[in-house]
Amino acid sequence: MKTKLFWGAATLPLFLMAVVVQQITYQDVERAVAAQEKQQDVWLEKNRKLLAGVTVLRSPQRIEALAEQDSALRSVGADGSVKVRFGAGGHQ
Repeated sequence: MKTKLFWGAATLPLFLMAVVVQQITYQDVERAVAAQEKQQDVWLEKNRKLLAGVTVLRSPQRIEALAEQDSALRSVGADGSVKVRFGAGGHQ
């Protein structure tokens, strides 16, 4: 009986130390995850801004205005265009 009590008293502090170490490790991991989530939010916001900018730059009104300003660009009619078809089929 005394030996069980001795081993219980000897291992209890080790058990408590292991719990404390585990808690500290968990808090470190929790902080790292929070930092990564914060960085992800920053990247998502940057991506939203970039996509909005691309949408503005690709708008037909903007492209038309640029084309009108550039004297080297001119409108091409139906006879000046060429259709190219890609596919696995034969010639048509």
